[in-house]
Amino acid sequence: MWPRRRQRPPSRLCPALDDSQLARALTHLEAHVAAQGNNLAEANDRGALTYPIEQALRDPGHDWDRRMHRLLVLSAIPEAPVLARQWRKRDHTNADALLLQVFADLHQARATGAALDTEGTVSLCRRAAELAPPDPAPWVALLSCQRLQRAPGTAVQPVWDEAKARDRWNREAHRQMLHYVSPQECGSNALTLQFLDSFALSAPLGGPVTALGLTSSLDRYRRVLTAGGMPALTAHRHWIQPQEAALIDQALETWPQPGFLTHAAALADLNLLAYVLMQATRPREAWPVFEAISTVATSWPWELDGDPLQQIQKEHRRALRARTRGTSR
Repeated sequence: MWPRRRQRPPSRLCPALDDSQLARALTHLEAHVAAQGNNLAEANDRGALTYPIEQALRDPGHDWDRRMHRLLVLSAIPEAPVLARQWRKRDHTNADALLLQVFADLHQARATGAALDTEGTVSLCRRAAELAPPDPAPWVALLSCQRLQRAPGTAVQPVWDEAKARDRWNREAHRQMLHYVSPQECGSNALTLQFLDSFALSAPLGGPVTALGLTSSLDRYRRVLTAGGMPALTAHRHWIQPQEAALIDQALETWPQPGFLTHAAALADLNLLAYVLMQATRPREAWPVFEAISTVATSWPWELDGDPLQQIQKEHRRALRARTRGTSR
């Protein structure tokens, strides 16, 4: 069920999306950080700060999709590295503590360019896999490490197989592989298309990997824009190519329908669709998607064009004007 709809644009970013337990954990942590300042380590000696995090990661059980969503969001908060180390110190055999550490370090490495202790991170992943054999998260983390290392396909394939064996349609594992096979990293356009085709017919409708095709299309569009020159001036034509237009049309027909997208990051995928529709100069058609999004704004992909909240608010108003005027632009 989508959040309550309203016409006002989102007023804040919502990394938790519609996950109320995760949102409560983030609010709890934010309040304690504001009260404790730089004394997080002392405040968390007995788990006062990490308890809501521990519970948020434990409660989904084997709902790997929900767990992965929570793990990614929690590991991206600035305090995650400190809290993870304190948690590990208190309980060094807890796989979730190790995974929070791993994903926090990976997030920092990608977001800031900070050096990653690859050997140590891989060791933590292997240890987490031993402690929690059914969990795909350690293998997804290994895929992320291998991307940073530009590891050869012969090394990546077994890790990819282990992740899929535990969660066939793991969203984050597929996203990691999509980046890995892209021409920006270790693959090519042809390899990317081959990867997408490998599961296009078998993936469940509305499931965790539903948005991969549109994600890849946006990546291609952004590469042309970033390259500059004459191709960038005509980059908007990308969205009127038959294959790309069909991709958008299919998403527009189904994604905003209540109950169609069933995975934990469904609202993130709707943000992607709204962004693509605005890039494709289809603002009136984007309005139902903005209605489905309601107040839930995500950083990506809006951050590609500047401050994400300002961007989504601007495009929300543009879509509303187009809807009101009954125009397509």
